[in-house]
Amino acid sequence: HQVACAPQIHKNCDSKQHPLAQNAVNDSLLEMVESQGAVGWREVQVRVVIQRVYCLPAREGYRSHVQGNKPLWATSIINSDPPNVRLCLLVQDAYGMFSEVQLQSLSSADDIEQYCRRWEGKFCCLAGMKILQRTTRGRALGLFSLIDSLWPPVVPVKVPGQSQDSEVMTTTLPPPSFCYILTVQSGEIHVEVDEEEQISHLYQPPAVHGLKEILQIDGCNERCSFWAQVLYLKLQTKHSVPVNQREIWLFVTDSTLQNVVHTTPKVVAVSVAASCVLTTEITEALSVASRLIFFKDALWGNGRIICVERTVLLLQFCTFYSAAGADLSELTGPVRLDELDSTTQANSICAVRGTVVGVNENTAFSWPTCDRCGNGKLELCPQDRELLYCNQCSEVVTSPVLKMQLEVFLSCPSRSQSTVKVKVWHDMSVTVLSTSYEVQSVLGKEVGLLNCYVHSATSHPNCVALEEIALL
Repeated sequence: HQVACAPQIHKNCDSKQHPLAQNAVNDSLLEMVESQGAVGWREVQVRVVIQRVYCLPAREGYRSHVQGNKPLWATSIINSDPPNVRLCLLVQDAYGMFSEVQLQSLSSADDIEQYCRRWEGKFCCLAGMKILQRTTRGRALGLFSLIDSLWPPVVPVKVPGQSQDSEVMTTTLPPPSFCYILTVQSGEIHVEVDEEEQISHLYQPPAVHGLKEILQIDGCNERCSFWAQVLYLKLQTKHSVPVNQREIWLFVTDSTLQNVVHTTPKVVAVSVAASCVLTTEITEALSVASRLIFFKDALWGNGRIICVERTVLLLQFCTFYSAAGADLSELTGPVRLDELDSTTQANSICAVRGTVVGVNENTAFSWPTCDRCGNGKLELCPQDRELLYCNQCSEVVTSPVLKMQLEVFLSCPSRSQSTVKVKVWHDMSVTVLSTSYEVQSVLGKEVGLLNCYVHSATSHPNCVALEEIALL
């Protein structure tokens, strides 16, 4: 299988088969680096296990390691022309040492799913490498959070300076304090992946857990993997942040949250940082409908789940990933949201019920839409200024559909001490605006349950600002 890095696939990493290797295959990354120097090696091979496959932004490549998890780039829902990405391998040798191998650039990350499925856990021979950087834990927190999730090794590893038969139990080994960033030298055969060989015993697949279990983890900067259904998507809209660096919020749930009592939330917000590379398949899937997404190696800490560099979002679940007893069953029946109460926080979604006690007439507005295509940007007809014209249909609109937005104030029993403002939309809010556009007819109307996004929730003043939403 030819890919951008032009790997040659052989039955095994045999020095006689490899056109560059004149010596025996080595199994120590550190020995290779020390013996060959920073300029790299061309005539030798190093045999390693591929622990993870992911993509990094190609144009940031090296600099991203120096700046840790600082958001540098995003292939976001609104970015139709993403820059190139670089296919990367996190590899581990027989001594337990890790290196990140940055392969040549790809036009997109769309093939990452097949690379994960076919390459992870397999042996790989590296040749024609050069050293980009020797990085440390303090300089590459994101990289080392992923390395820490793979430590200690699941099988005994060899000991440097001792005989090849000498191995040590991994529980006594300290975690790695440095890691070499390697890249390919142009014009060489760089990577051989043995896809026919069995999965290595050294390979540690991502342990898949239910969201309920992840929310109970005490640690910080812990990598976690889970399977969840995306219910709603929100793009950060701060004007001070460039569009290509804005994070995306995904509101997700699974059966472990939907099937429990009120001790845990029913929906969790997942922040997709600008440094996380998304495939076109993922962005298109999230734009049209609620989908089950596999979040691989996301970051958990300080009560938040974040998708950062080296987090991979997939639509397919690899069968050899460890489920660890997690309930991965699909949701049955309607999805339930947490109801608005005293614990509801900003940047969450909830269900709201109550009675309309006021209307903000200053912010209310209505607009005509095309009765054929729903276009809300109608123009005056050039031939008759009293008629409306739809550019999408290229026809006069004789029976426009009037839509309306209102900001209503609710009296909510679940948050009786708060002022609850809800922005409702005519095309969604059947219970509020279905019978009349007159403000007076809305007062006193019972509302519920409305699905809402929480813009703000403050205690001084005690106010909650909500907006009605449609779940995917």
